[in-house]
Amino acid sequence: MPHSSDVRARVASEEGFGLIELLIAMVVLNVGLFALMSSFLSAGVSARRAATVSNSSVVADKVMEVYRGLENKAIYLNAPASSGGSDVLGWPNGIPNSTSSYSAAYQRDSVAYGGGAYYSYANPSSTPLWVTQATTGAGYSPIPPSDGSVLPSGLAIDPTAAVQSVTGPDGQPWTVFTYIVLVQPSGTGWTGGYLKRVSVDVLDPRVPAKIVAHESSLFDPTLAP
Repeated sequence: MPHSSDVRARVASEEGFGLIELLIAMVVLNVGLFALMSSFLSAGVSARRAATVSNSSVVADKVMEVYRGLENKAIYLNAPASSGGSDVLGWPNGIPNSTSSYSAAYQRDSVAYGGGAYYSYANPSSTPLWVTQATTGAGYSPIPPSDGSVLPSGLAIDPTAAVQSVTGPDGQPWTVFTYIVLVQPSGTGWTGGYLKRVSVDVLDPRVPAKIVAHESSLFDPTLAP
């Protein structure tokens, strides 16, 4: 039978193992908790990203639907000769000019306006492919002269605004850029003239310079809305 002093010595020698096992258990538990938290954070980011894409796409569709209901001669952007493009109450009065806080961001999407010259208030005739209230269509058959008298009243979205705020399905305001230019499709069998191309960019409310939705449609003057 072991002597009592031997038993006490053995117990004393094993006291440290309990502390080590506890520390190991805490490390394993922390690793598991960190992994779980990371999964939750990743899921949250993915959910927000999906919601942003979904809501912005709805906004782009909402804006484009307005143009689909207009006569072709009512599809144009406002670009007043006097003080055009300057910010008024926080929004540009027309296609943003160099003094507008939206100028740099709006000009950045050069593909939306055909990669050509940006609209010139000083010399509008030098940028004839931009469709404004002054567009006559001369030399760009069958484009009709712009006519604001046929614009429906009471529209929640202003089809002549290059920059505006549109309420999304989430109830939040989304900044929308709209570009309208003349294009002439190329390709085998195309015998028509010019069409109007409307491009819509929806910006991320949290990252104002980031485009999160883009939509573009062609509008043929020879077809009724």
